[in-house]
Amino acid sequence: MLQRFITSLMLLPFPGSALAALQNQDAPQHMTCTVPQSTESTITAVQLQETDAGTIGVESRSAEILANEKAYFTGNVIIQRNGQWLSTSKATIDQQRGEIIASDGITFNDGYLSVTGDSLSLDLNDDEAKLYNSDYRLRNHNARGHAELLSLSRQEVLLQDSSFTTCPGETPAWQLRAERIQINETSDFGEAWHARFELFDVPVLYLPYFNFPLSDARKTGLLYPTFDSSSNSGFEVEVPYYFNIAPNMDATIAPVYMSERGTMMKGEYRYLFEQNAGQFNLEYLGNDDTRIANKKRYLWHVQHSAQINQDLSFYLDATEISDDNYLNDFGSDFVGRADTHLYRVAQLDYDNENWTAQLRTEDYELIGDYRSPYRTLPQLSIDYNTGDFTGFSASLYNELTYFQNQDQTREYATRAHIEPSIQYRFEKPAFDTEAELSYLYTRYWQESPDNKIAEEVSRALPRARVRARLHLERAIELGDSQYRQTLSPQIQYLYVPYENQQNIGIYDTSLLQDDYHGLFRSRRFSGLDRIAEANQITYGVSSSLFTQNEREVLRASIGQIYNINDSRTQLFASDEETTTSSNSEWVADINWAVDENWSIRSSIQYDTELNTTRKSQTAVEFRKDESNLIQVSHRTATNILNNDIEQVGTQAVWSASSRWQVASNVFYDLTHDRLNDAMVGIQYSSCCWALRVSAYRRINRDLEPAFSATQINGETQFDNGISIQFIISGLASDSSGLINMLEKSTYGYRRPFYLSN
Repeated sequence: MLQRFITSLMLLPFPGSALAALQNQDAPQHMTCTVPQSTESTITAVQLQETDAGTIGVESRSAEILANEKAYFTGNVIIQRNGQWLSTSKATIDQQRGEIIASDGITFNDGYLSVTGDSLSLDLNDDEAKLYNSDYRLRNHNARGHAELLSLSRQEVLLQDSSFTTCPGETPAWQLRAERIQINETSDFGEAWHARFELFDVPVLYLPYFNFPLSDARKTGLLYPTFDSSSNSGFEVEVPYYFNIAPNMDATIAPVYMSERGTMMKGEYRYLFEQNAGQFNLEYLGNDDTRIANKKRYLWHVQHSAQINQDLSFYLDATEISDDNYLNDFGSDFVGRADTHLYRVAQLDYDNENWTAQLRTEDYELIGDYRSPYRTLPQLSIDYNTGDFTGFSASLYNELTYFQNQDQTREYATRAHIEPSIQYRFEKPAFDTEAELSYLYTRYWQESPDNKIAEEVSRALPRARVRARLHLERAIELGDSQYRQTLSPQIQYLYVPYENQQNIGIYDTSLLQDDYHGLFRSRRFSGLDRIAEANQITYGVSSSLFTQNEREVLRASIGQIYNINDSRTQLFASDEETTTSSNSEWVADINWAVDENWSIRSSIQYDTELNTTRKSQTAVEFRKDESNLIQVSHRTATNILNNDIEQVGTQAVWSASSRWQVASNVFYDLTHDRLNDAMVGIQYSSCCWALRVSAYRRINRDLEPAFSATQINGETQFDNGISIQFIISGLASDSSGLINMLEKSTYGYRRPFYLSN
């Protein structure tokens, strides 16, 4: 920073007459050059001149030059070179010692650092400047402070007995006081030794060594701790340490002390290359003091994606936990507290113009006391499509899968499936139609220790499907606004004959949830273990409203499946006698952006035979901007694991002023008359610091009461906790805001209406 400035001063020339006198041995050894007083602010005593080091100059009201010894400048002295300048009332240049001394107040500026102080000593031999009792400001980082001694050398600033802050005012909200602070112009971080962190001049933390960011760049070092309190874990403190391994790799290690449980170690490693990226996470608690048995607790997560070449790609995503209660006790960034299972998958995909192939292994782990699901070890699928030829196309789907029970190694199955199809599609702007004829042949080789299912099973079923849609639109006027309304009625016929399939095990199949678009699927079940009988007509209509700039502000849909014959295909044998009504449930959806701030989303499945709502969810939201919103929601569901659900919830984030922000959510279970989840957070922010305090209360989902050290009396158990977080501008960054707290809560925040146009 200062090297070129110092070097150029070493080459400083005196004015022509003075320089000639110094070079003439016969000239007098003492010469005084006094410039008469002037009303102008400065008068040039030493002219600017080009040298090998660049252009420099000295200006002052008067100058006194002693040949080969010293030069004295007084009165509005300015020494400058290429944007670097020093201003003082008195300056002395000692050529014998190679030193410049300025006193009676100095100001220095080089575009990076601005300094005002009592005096300056510039050593031309060591390229070092020392400024005494000075105030400094880093112009690019909004940081400032005071130093008893400020040393400048080779683009480096060294502060002794100094302070550092990004806050304005005589009494900053926070500041660092340290015996030594070192800042390099080329670095994005500063270092401090024997530092005290002060809030409003009150010391709150001592650090023998501390490095702090001057920008958003990454650097190895301690991150800022978080403090929490939980009725399950007690007082918690987490202190992360960050490793900046390379521009495309980093890692974090974070010990987490919990007064009730012990100390957990967390680690994360991330990488990013041109054709692959991923991360690995590990959490480990060697001895949980709150548990009677199974005291070792852990979680690991791995994620990797790679584009091997233009056609071939690979993806891996897996999470493992030590016990069913892990997520309830500790939470996770990868699995929600309310999730019922862990999903793991590794797959290799091939995709070109007509062929797609996939080699996949997947695994579900149910959280809780449920029957263990099957692993797919592995599944090979190949799909060929001829492409469109005057509306006609043909495809051939093949699949070979091996399943194995997670706990019962003698319970396994192999499934082979082939599905040729012929499709026809005719499309015009006002309507389109499609027809499909498929033949589904599946063969199973099954092994079960209880011999309840057949060893070999073959199933062959045809499937026919025809679908037609109209696309109508018109211009309408509502109030003073012009809109374009679309109307899309559609109808579908689906036929699949009935076949008893209870001699086939359930390996990867479940009942699909219905919404409006799901009514027009060709199947009721995911997977291939059940192919539902169908002789049905599905009809529905959807309408949208667009503004003149093509922003969709309303979409409403309603539809129903009419079963000509009752469907007898069920997932399990115990449900085989249960048939689907000739008139299935009505399904309706509405998404409405009422105006710039209000939005509504609602969906419902209504059973006309039982006159009851099977499922419904409604959310109404007022969103002033990205950091101010209020949402109220309601949802119901019947016969979910033999239970009915009805919940009402509200979520809000609001800025009461420029400094105060509050966030909260409450979810209440109307079925059991209890509070399921509640959280409130308050944040105070100033220009350079913020304080965030939050508290929560949620149901304690104890799925392993036998291993808990606390006695469960049959009543609903709750976990209560508080969290305190300091956010310091210039020392830490957190731009997520309080809305991020809602997204990470048990039920999470979802926008009710968000259509892309």
